[in-house]
Amino acid sequence: MRRDKVVSLGNPQAQVVLVKPDRFEMAAEIADHIRERRSVVLNLEDAQTDVARRLVDFLSGVAYALDGTIRRVAANTYIIAPNNVDIMGDRMGEIDTGGIYMQ
Repeated sequence: MRRDKVVSLGNPQAQVVLVKPDRFEMAAEIADHIRERRSVVLNLEDAQTDVARRLVDFLSGVAYALDGTIRRVAANTYIIAPNNVDIMGDRMGEIDTGGIYMQ
């Protein structure tokens, strides 16, 4: 199993985890990061389409249950933030289509 990269933003409570899962079995580990109030950048470019769709569906449910948010930031990349983190940016409205986008 590959280790996730945890990036600290200066504040020990504000951490971002970079993950690049290639199988659904990694979903619980990713959900644990969100539950521990870490933001997650989810890169799905190496995941098969059906696995990516299952991961996004599951992690969307995790984010919803924890009052967090999930936003698509690129074709196969999402950011999942706990409820104590605001996601902001000029192009967020353009990027967030409300659905999964797979090539």
